Amino acid sequence: MENMDYIVLDDNEDVIDEQWGQHNADPVNDNVSDNEDNDSNPDEADEGPERAKKLKEEVVEEIDSGQACPICMDVWSNGGEHRLCCLRCGHLFGHSCILRWLKQGCTSGTRRCPQCNRKAAIKDIRVLYAKKLSAVDTTELDNLKTDLNNVTAERNRLQMELSRFNLRQSLYDSQLKSLKSRIAELETQQTDLNIQLKQGSSRTSTRKFHLERTLDICKESECRVLDYNEWLNCLVVSQKSANSVFPGYGVKKIDTENFQPLQFIFLHSQQIRDVAFHSVQKEILLSVGFDKCAKITDIQNNVVVHTYHTESQLWSCCWSGNSSNIFMVGAQNGTITKFDTRQTGSPVEIVESPRDRTPVVSLASIPSCSRRTACSGGFIACRLNSCYGYEYRDAKYEHKQIHIQGPFMSVRYDEKNHHILISCRPNATIPHARHVVCTIQAGTENEIACNVIYDFNGGSSQQLLSRPCHVNIDDDTYVAAHQESTKSIPLWSVSKGTQDYSIPVSDPIVDLCSFEIKHNIFLATLAKKKLRIYNYG
Repeated sequence: MENMDYIVLDDNEDVIDEQWGQHNADPVNDNVSDNEDNDSNPDEADEGPERAKKLKEEVVEEIDSGQACPICMDVWSNGGEHRLCCLRCGHLFGHSCILRWLKQGCTSGTRRCPQCNRKAAIKDIRVLYAKKLSAVDTTELDNLKTDLNNVTAERNRLQMELSRFNLRQSLYDSQLKSLKSRIAELETQQTDLNIQLKQGSSRTSTRKFHLERTLDICKESECRVLDYNEWLNCLVVSQKSANSVFPGYGVKKIDTENFQPLQFIFLHSQQIRDVAFHSVQKEILLSVGFDKCAKITDIQNNVVVHTYHTESQLWSCCWSGNSSNIFMVGAQNGTITKFDTRQTGSPVEIVESPRDRTPVVSLASIPSCSRRTACSGGFIACRLNSCYGYEYRDAKYEHKQIHIQGPFMSVRYDEKNHHILISCRPNATIPHARHVVCTIQAGTENEIACNVIYDFNGGSSQQLLSRPCHVNIDDDTYVAAHQESTKSIPLWSVSKGTQDYSIPVSDPIVDLCSFEIKHNIFLATLAKKKLRIYNYG
């Protein structure tokens, strides 16, 4: 009865009473007749009550087995003591039967429904007002309703997915249309570029680097670095003093108008490791050496302006990118010292350094105007085993690591393209020298994001700490670097990533420098004894 719905139909109680009354209208007369019949025929007397009971059961079953009280098995009525009622659990009984059951058949603490055994009380009895109650099996209908709900929910879900897919398709169609337009535009640009490249290749095929001049600088293989001063139109080359009375090291000036040697300026007592011209005061040259000194020299008047002393041999130097009075020097013990030309007594700051205590082989300043590059106004420092960028924050330099595998030889900054050029020697995992052209951007708290543009193969061997340089030819920038394994200086295009030129050399090159005079492009190569000037034409 629990899974049944109840439907009220027409009253058929009179039919039951009529049929039942025909057999049970006068029980006294029936008993008398039965007694008389028993005297005459005992077998027929015994059959009377059984036949009546059987007939009653058939009538009840014929009408509806669901209309009988489950306690007395008698049909309930619409009124009277045996009227239809139910308990809280929903089971149906005759009122007198269930009342007697709860009062007499159960104790006060154990009153329960006789069908489901749930707790019940007299106050739970509810009288039902129904002429006829029929139980209809709705299991199949309930299952169909459940299936319908499931199908409806699935249909709604599919409709939502279809709407979402339609929206995505419209977005993809829009993107596809935009990409097709961009592809057509790029194809047009590529066609124009191919035409320009063909025209450029036809022009460059007739132009190449040829040797303009060879100068003997030093007889004792002590040349190390060079730099160009566009304001004075001269090159400075470090060398050992040829005067036995004044032993030591200095720089020789080379006139780039006619490529003739000029004066020699004595600077350091031990080998010079790096030089750098001032970006504003063009006549000022900064130099460092193994004598633990940094010197500022006026090369126009050939006078040493001031000497700064440190506690360790110096390997590299650079001017600050955000102050014309500040310069940094890198030492053999891995420290970087900050000096101010307005304070001649002692260094301003010992710049915080990582745990790497190998020599600072190269420094490169980054101008403060280079907003697209991380460390703007700071500098890049390459030790033998690590590379760090230094940002100027809160009146001090903070270092962040640049993740490129060393060991390192040199670092250069290309102000024209805002590129960093980092040169590395072969290591256990990369068996060739590399010249990495990259850009650096703000990364995490401890690292700088490095975007590698090209990684040029510098050959299978690299014994010297040779420094490459940038060369500006026409509308392109090239990287020129000495390649020991091929005894040549290849020039790689930064825009195309290809090697377009190669200059054969006989001596190992320690430093390179490019410059332009009257629209003529020159490349200076420094060996340990000689300086060679190549003209692009």
